[in-house]
Amino acid sequence: MWFLRRPRRLVFEVEAELSDQLRQVARASSRSPEAFAVELLARALRQEALRSQVRSTLDALSPRQQEVARLTARGYTNRQIAEALVVSPETVKTHVRHALEKLGLRSKTELRLLLLDLGIRWWEG
Repeated sequence: MWFLRRPRRLVFEVEAELSDQLRQVARASSRSPEAFAVELLARALRQEALRSQVRSTLDALSPRQQEVARLTARGYTNRQIAEALVVSPETVKTHVRHALEKLGLRSKTELRLLLLDLGIRWWEG
């Protein structure tokens, strides 16, 4: 793939198979391949910006909040997290609440879905 910049315009070449797929999907949705490509690129850029923001926020959590968030993202219940970290379930609730507040989320399910949607496998590493 190569890129060429022109004033206020970006032209690029993609391999034939990708180009064919782009045309096919664009045609099926009654859009031009160019408009469809612009829409896909804009969506990908927004997703990448969100991914970066979420990663930064996760990294800014306290070490204990990170541990709790990682276990939460793996699907652990509060009781399982409490047992794993040797703390009370109430302490886990507090850590979960603070982590969710920092991320602007309302539930552990939202945390898990957000990470999965963004392709962030933060809890593994």
